[in-house]
Amino acid sequence: MKTSNTVIVIPVYNDRDSVLGLVQGIRTIIDCPIIVIDDGSSDGIRAEDFVDVAYMKHSENRGKGAALKTGLNLAQRAGFDYAITLDADGQHDPHEIPNFISQTKEYPDSLVVGMRNLINRDMPFHRQLSNNVTSLMLSLRIGQRVRDSQVGYRCYPLKYSRLWDSIEDGFMFESVVFFNAAKLRIPLAWQAIPVIYGNEESHINPLIDTLRFIRTFFRSFKW
Repeated sequence: MKTSNTVIVIPVYNDRDSVLGLVQGIRTIIDCPIIVIDDGSSDGIRAEDFVDVAYMKHSENRGKGAALKTGLNLAQRAGFDYAITLDADGQHDPHEIPNFISQTKEYPDSLVVGMRNLINRDMPFHRQLSNNVTSLMLSLRIGQRVRDSQVGYRCYPLKYSRLWDSIEDGFMFESVVFFNAAKLRIPLAWQAIPVIYGNEESHINPLIDTLRFIRTFFRSFKW
């Protein structure tokens, strides 16, 4: 499959082997430009590891949200219409990329969001609990059903730069996107994706990040 108006954006932090495997896997599925934003990794990842990939590195670790904002801004300035974001840790199956692109053809003005089965036994229990709770809170707050609040597999319509305008630079960024979508009246479209969990180390702290979500939730009433 070949596309000219969509770019892949991958934020990465100390996942060198995983992101290299992901980029290679994407290449076998779709002919699509790729942007990798290295958020200050210290595991030896470097631009020379990639062929025909736009690579940019933050001088220090600033957070997943900061990396995503950098990538989305680069994609918009380069003239792309859509950016599909994938996590670098192997939890997102690149075979779903064509399905996200198909969704943009049916719902061209929507934010397309991946949707996992949040009661799947392959998902750690603490992730099931936090995701279900935050998804419910977001749904009540924005008046739209949020089916998976924590998933990073998304397709952003790049004409709406305010969609990713946020003071949050960490994992809370992806929750703020839902607030922004509601404020801008950007509809949500959902794409079913599989639950994939392996031995990868999560950068999410369930307790701390849940507390951060609650803080962000109450902040949203001031926006």
